[in-house]
Amino acid sequence: MTPKKTDKKPMDLKERKEEILALVKQYIKLAEKQIGTEVKDISKDAEEYLLTYDWPGNEIELEIAVKRACVLSEGPLIRVEDFDLKHRQARSIGKFVESRLKGFMRNIKRFEKFNLYEMVIPEVEKSLILMVLKETKGNQIRAARLLGINRNTLRSKINKLGIKVKSNK
Repeated sequence: MTPKKTDKKPMDLKERKEEILALVKQYIKLAEKQIGTEVKDISKDAEEYLLTYDWPGNEIELEIAVKRACVLSEGPLIRVEDFDLKHRQARSIGKFVESRLKGFMRNIKRFEKFNLYEMVIPEVEKSLILMVLKETKGNQIRAARLLGINRNTLRSKINKLGIKVKSNK
């Protein structure tokens, strides 16, 4: 007797173009549950973009792209620019922060005894926490989950950084 194979190997998306939109809708719902994103829909342009994109990988790549787009999109509609699969590296968080800091660095170089690290890191951390708290309407448990830290760590950071938390009540 041959054992049943229960785990399927993900197939290349190039072979499954007709399944892409159904998978996208499934991954949007998954993002709502796992990440706590608001209910999202996808624009017709974004659907067309995903159908014509030359997928180099399998459905796991699509899942990651959809979840990322759910997080990056502003409002209830996912647009083409929220995916930006061809220029993903250019839109990375590291590149974004680097571009913002370059102008700041030009002005700060003239100060020799300046602790840039201790000035910038708390501000970046504070901005990130504020954005996540706003997105979660002040729900610290959800915010901690999104940030990948525990609630006590988040509370400690809130106090240390002087963040005022508005109640979601």
